[in-house]
Amino acid sequence: MLIRNLTLPLILLMCLLSVSCKGKDESGQNPLDDRLLGKWNVISKTDTEKIANQETEREQERYDRGEKTYEFTENNKLIIVDGQGQHQVTLPVWMDGGKLFIGQDHPNKVPYTVSFSGNSTILVKVEEDKKDGLVVTKMEEVVLER
Repeated sequence: MLIRNLTLPLILLMCLLSVSCKGKDESGQNPLDDRLLGKWNVISKTDTEKIANQETEREQERYDRGEKTYEFTENNKLIIVDGQGQHQVTLPVWMDGGKLFIGQDHPNKVPYTVSFSGNSTILVKVEEDKKDGLVVTKMEEVVLER
């Protein structure tokens, strides 16, 4: 009788554990969207700052094909190659709830929103802060292309 009473809760517990662990890789991080995997050419990177919804600063860098690349790997790494291969950095990367996180994890980490269109993708990160009682919005937009 005791075994029968414990069987159902044990089965439910096993199901719950298998569902809660699904989708994570061996490091415990959520895997990347398959569409993101592989090498991308960086077309442009734009940083914008707005104070009280008024644009106060805009800086845009444009890149020739192959000048700067992002490579997203299956083991949750982002390899950034800059200057036609002269500089390279590898960063941890993961996704959570459809949001992309790049770099070391910390409590206030701001994710990128990822949007796909054909052979290109756009990464957008928006951060808000207050300065002298006004809302300061900083936006970073990276355009990638295969």
